[in-house]
Amino acid sequence: MESRGELRSDPPQPTRRYAFMLTRADALAYETLPREIMGWRRILLFLWAGSGGMAVAFLPEGWVGGEGSLRFWAILLACVAIQFGLATAAMTAWAYVKAARRLPRPVAVTMLDHVDRLEWQEQGVISVFASETIGPVIQTLTHLFVHAGGRVLILPVRAFDGMAAMSAFANELDKRIID
Repeated sequence: MESRGELRSDPPQPTRRYAFMLTRADALAYETLPREIMGWRRILLFLWAGSGGMAVAFLPEGWVGGEGSLRFWAILLACVAIQFGLATAAMTAWAYVKAARRLPRPVAVTMLDHVDRLEWQEQGVISVFASETIGPVIQTLTHLFVHAGGRVLILPVRAFDGMAAMSAFANELDKRIID
């Protein structure tokens, strides 16, 4: 029983609760987001593609034809395209490896949205992210990726009541970042 004059302070209840299963496919959706290739990776990609062109220099002239001929340009472009294809396959395989490292097995997740923080519950571990630690919010057709406290929170559209609810939540998080 409460006495008069005593203040009772109950912890504020979350405004929204999202519960869902997070799978490796969700992690792969994050790992395969389009990103600009920067720095040494860009240089390596161009050197790799260029090596396809250099390979043409070592082919016999009977195969390639005269320099500047139509056959020469076709073989040159084919070699460069093959190199880009191999680089794309390697980057895709690496994305699968990173997704497997990020999420080795499916996990049940509950996220509580409080006005001033997000609470992420995963495998019995609770992580709290204050609004100040929430960084970029990336929305795709299938997922919402929230950078918070040095982590990436992956929210699939199935955690929401559809795409419109996911967009509304993303817009609200964006406003929290700006304010």
